[in-house]
Amino acid sequence: MTASHAPPIDPSWPIVDPASGKLTRYGERVLRGLWERTGGTADKVDAAAVLAANAAPRSTQVVGSGGLQLGGTLGESIGIVLYTAVTGAALLPAGAAEGDWAYAVDGRKPGEGAGSGTGVPCFWSNGAWVSACSGAAVAA
Repeated sequence: MTASHAPPIDPSWPIVDPASGKLTRYGERVLRGLWERTGGTADKVDAAAVLAANAAPRSTQVVGSGGLQLGGTLGESIGIVLYTAVTGAALLPAGAAEGDWAYAVDGRKPGEGAGSGTGVPCFWSNGAWVSACSGAAVAA
């Protein structure tokens, strides 16, 4: 299969319905397009992981990186993150699974003052939401 580019995502169309937390029709089309471009039922991502694991010495841990590979160079990879929640910092869900991602819409980037956060991606680590921008606990 030749490498192909996924179409650009239109940010004006929601991928997840904010009220229900379920995928919209547009979100389903985006994920289906990514699935088809990464091999569909052939599952090139899993096949590559098996080949890499078998090629490495048993004492070596193989960790995939670079997003979903479309073929060709790593520069043509797609990174995708599905957020557990998109909400204010104070409303982020407690007790998430280690490594879950969310987006704090009022989270502060480094240099932003209290109450003037413009939003940050964050992840759940050691019992707290941590800003991907600063490495500190998310604050509004």
